[in-house]
Formats: sequence, structure tokens, C-alpha cells
Amino acid sequence: MGAERAVVVEAGDGQHVGNVEFLARSIDTERFNLAIVTIEPHRSGPESHAHNDEDDSFYMLEGELVFTVDGEDITARPGTFVLVPPGVPHTFANHTDEQARFVNVHAPAGFDRRIAG
Repeated sequence: MGAERAVVVEAGDGQHVGNVEFLARSIDTERFNLAIVTIEPHRSGPESHAHNDEDDSFYMLEGELVFTVDGEDITARPGTFVLVPPGVPHTFANHTDEQARFVNVHAPAGFDRRIAG
């Protein structure tokens, strides 16, 4: 299942769910979801959690986040990549006065369906 031709999403035209813009959705490919996530200043991401069956990866575009991965704090600035394998607890927070943005890839797909309800 998935797209039978190339999927092209113009800037800002992804599926928006709160602060998440999905560019590759489960309907496009079952192999992964790709989204751009924006975290406003002094905001936290989700509570610490783990995904049983999927990798969760983050590539910082703007700003700075502190990722807590398996109890370890990791400061991530633009260009930093964080890969969290299945079963590893993780969360993140923006402790700065600036907005943070990152590319988020979940593999396999399904994350978009969970948060879109």
C-alpha cells in the first residue's frame, strides 16, 4: 500500500496536527512518517515514552532542544541527529527563548495515525 507515484508537498502544505506538519504520511508509505515539528520557547515535548516497534529520529533544523534519552540529557543544536531505537525512553524540551524546529522520522509508519486521532 502507499503512493503509486512521487509524493510532492509544497512548503507549508503538509498535514498539520498541532505543532507537527506531516510530509510523508502512512497513506503515502507504510515504511516511515516524516514530519517537521516546531517547539515554542520554554515548552516541553511529550512525557518520557518509548515506542515498542519503531525507530524515532530527530534532525535539528533551528534552535536548541535538550533530549532526555534513557535518562541521559543531550543538548541538540542545528545539525544534530538523534536516533532512538524501539524500547528506549525519550522526551525533549526547549529551555531557550527561541523557537526550535526539527525533522522527525518514525519508521515504520503509523505515528501520524496515532496523533491525528
